[in-house]
Amino acid sequence: MTTILKQESIIANSTTQLKVQKEDLLRALTTVLGAVGTKNTLPILNNVLIQTDGPDKILLTATDLELGVRTKCPATVALQGSVTAPARKLYEIIRELAPGDVEITVAKNSAVNIKAGKSFFKIMGLESDDFPKLPEPTSGQSFELDQQVLKQCLTLTSFAISRDEARYTLNGVLAILRNNTARFVATDGKRLASIEKEVELPKDLVLEAIVPAKTLLELNKTLSEGGNKVKIISAQNQILFQVQETLLISRLIEGKFPSYEQVIPKEEKTVAQMDRQELLSALKRAALFTSQENQSAKLDFIEGKLLISSRSPNLGEAKEEVQAKVSGEDVTIGFNPNYIIDALKNLDCEQISFCVTEPDKPGLIKTGDGYLYVVMPMQLG
Repeated sequence: MTTILKQESIIANSTTQLKVQKEDLLRALTTVLGAVGTKNTLPILNNVLIQTDGPDKILLTATDLELGVRTKCPATVALQGSVTAPARKLYEIIRELAPGDVEITVAKNSAVNIKAGKSFFKIMGLESDDFPKLPEPTSGQSFELDQQVLKQCLTLTSFAISRDEARYTLNGVLAILRNNTARFVATDGKRLASIEKEVELPKDLVLEAIVPAKTLLELNKTLSEGGNKVKIISAQNQILFQVQETLLISRLIEGKFPSYEQVIPKEEKTVAQMDRQELLSALKRAALFTSQENQSAKLDFIEGKLLISSRSPNLGEAKEEVQAKVSGEDVTIGFNPNYIIDALKNLDCEQISFCVTEPDKPGLIKTGDGYLYVVMPMQLG
């Protein structure tokens, strides 16, 4: 840690002064930047709030009023204070600096002076008093989850979230936690991803909430494969995630999630077991010969193998063969290969089971560890 700045280096009439390592500040800015909205009607929401917190750290906060993110950053504070600065411009400046010390001084007019080596920048900020305070639930249901478990659950479901704002209850992941079981579900109407894990939960915990896609994207960035547990507090229409030095507070999506269990096929007439990576590679190649007009690939489930073919009138055709243990009747069915690719590329298992019944019924991919992925069929051209 660098030594405290000498008094004579402090700019006259400054309200805040600190020194921070470029890498630490860039990491903190990267963490909060996702909470800065792109369509803000309030100018201050384009800014990041910078607050000193004792002699050796600062707090950075950003919010779009739906999601708020706050994180800590080590610093040497010479003069306590706070200010808000344009978030994206500050990030761009810090990103381009050479490694080393960055001195930040705030003038009484909220001008933020940035000095690093022979570089000097001045950007106009806004007073911190006008920055919205993040709501912090003081009561509610509280529990913890392993970072690795939560990250896996989000990775294997969030890609299936609907982007259609008219179907707002599908714009997030449904989280159901009770009886030492955590289930996460996402669907866009064309595919559905569901994962269930055994976890340790408080005996009286019963939580069912739809967490917005943007919140999950930012949360997933902060999660690591190991590390401490994530503390989660749910209260009314908000949810809070504490991941080490970073706090995320988000509104929940109000409304009722569709009855997803009805979509999951109950019978499996034909089951094919195969290597995940081999199927993924074959589908990627077959997808090269799909088009906007014809998005489907043909899958033929026959004894001992899966045949994959795709055709585009203006391009040509592709044929692939994947070795598989197939039990049940021969079935020919059409799927959008990209939907299957989305699931396979995020899994890390060696083998998967692909279950189908009829050409007009959904297909089901299973991994044997609580993961289910339902894909709606497509008409073959």
